[in-house]
Amino acid sequence: MNIRDFQYHINKTILDRGYNYYIDGNIVESYKQGDNEYIFHVEGSDYYEVLVEIGDNGDILSSYCDCPYDFGPLCKHEAAAYFKAFDMLHHENDIEQVSTKSSKRETVQVILNNLSKQELINIIVNLALDDATLEKSLLFKYGNGDEQQELKACQELINTIVRKYTGREGFIKYRDTSDFVSELEGVIEKARNMENVLVAVDIALLLLGEAINAFSYADDSSGNIGSLAMESLELIEEIVSRCDNINNQRVEVFEKLLAQTDNKIFDDWSDYRTDLLNICSEFANDEKLRERFIIKIESILDNNPNDYYSKYENERLLQLLFKITEKYGNQKEAEQFIHEHLQFSSFREKLLNRYLHEKNYEKVIELAKDGEKQDQELPGLLLKWKKYHYKALQFLSLKEEQRILAKELFFNGEFDYYQDLKELAANQNEFYTNFKLELKKRAGWHAKRLFLKLIEEENDLDEILEFVRDNPIYIEDYAEKLVKPFKEDTIEIYTNHIKSIASTSSNRKEYQGVCHKLTRYKKIAGKQKQVELINEFKVQFRKRPAFIDELGRI
Repeated sequence: MNIRDFQYHINKTILDRGYNYYIDGNIVESYKQGDNEYIFHVEGSDYYEVLVEIGDNGDILSSYCDCPYDFGPLCKHEAAAYFKAFDMLHHENDIEQVSTKSSKRETVQVILNNLSKQELINIIVNLALDDATLEKSLLFKYGNGDEQQELKACQELINTIVRKYTGREGFIKYRDTSDFVSELEGVIEKARNMENVLVAVDIALLLLGEAINAFSYADDSSGNIGSLAMESLELIEEIVSRCDNINNQRVEVFEKLLAQTDNKIFDDWSDYRTDLLNICSEFANDEKLRERFIIKIESILDNNPNDYYSKYENERLLQLLFKITEKYGNQKEAEQFIHEHLQFSSFREKLLNRYLHEKNYEKVIELAKDGEKQDQELPGLLLKWKKYHYKALQFLSLKEEQRILAKELFFNGEFDYYQDLKELAANQNEFYTNFKLELKKRAGWHAKRLFLKLIEEENDLDEILEFVRDNPIYIEDYAEKLVKPFKEDTIEIYTNHIKSIASTSSNRKEYQGVCHKLTRYKKIAGKQKQVELINEFKVQFRKRPAFIDELGRI
């Protein structure tokens, strides 16, 4: 089949569907890789990648799509890619005459180098007239106006970029979010290089606000919007570090930042408000600004509800107050602050670490037990306090209490305590046998995971074999360990496991998964066994052409 006549070799239904994909613009990206390989990204019910290899004479040497289509040799995505490939080759008779992207780029550069300044200006002006984003970007990046003009230009550029990417739907899709953020990052560079720190702060705050707003109109599955918000905060920190006391510059910047914390955009994104307040704390060396900062945080705390949902934010705010108290107050005030806020884990942990440092282990146990009682409905915190409790018991050599708590921690999933339990046992061999039996009697995945780690830790191959026999999904993890002492059993389990996976596979990706398993299987069972299994699958699944194709690639 040749790229010039592929239409005559493809099922008409598939060909028509592929052509519709091609003319509707579903091929969102295409490029040439190497001498003969072309790659296409096609948007359908999902995003699929098509690889097409075209020979020097135009023959389609191979093509592959990662979609699950399994009812014929070619899918509609591949058909669409053929139309695009033919288009990329400019309908030329000689494939070798096709120019690469790099040569085009060099040609354009040569042309531009030979143009006059006025001709280049005319080109840029014409492009800007057709592209509002480019126009606003040029005005913002290279224009020099007063403070209000700079801010206006920045806001207009941000608005233009948002309109460009939200379009009619009013929403930015996943595939466009990265480009959207990339264009907005140009604003960051402008603000970073500004001499006027007050204007730079205003621009950074505009960008932070838009980044937070973007969570409501963009798909941030990749985390690009969140990264933009963090970059904006980091930019503000950079600008603050450049502030000096000339003409009350620091005071004005502080006022701007503190006022911004009242912005409604932070109502649903309080973490960013707390981050902004943390930057404000850098001005606390000024007593008047410090007082205003403390009043602001106390005001937020007073207005925040004292419930589970606000606890995290309140704790972060209290940590900011503690940082100020610790730095500008005295030791007694700092200690009192900690004791008044022990309901928050970070303050309880500070006190526990202090008691450990002072070797006051009785106090550690008392404080840890109080934490266990307070946070008994919160497994993560409960576990944390028990670990502090255990550490104090170790230092006090209270072995029986230590053994009881170590066992409790172990059965809560903390495997590291197994060695401690073993060392505390009078007879270690007897201990392992009894402990293993106790774990076997426990039900659930949690106990199963601990049991597996236990027999692995003790290199108990007999138990590992029995475990894998009951849970064949683990055979690939333990085959190399088991094959020498239990070769026949290992190969039997491995073979049945692959057969089971193959029988439930129904698309190309799953078939590829089976073939990967067969490749690893060869190292354990040998080439002959692998070939036997491949031939068995070719007969059993002869009506699954995609599977047969993948098996032929091994």
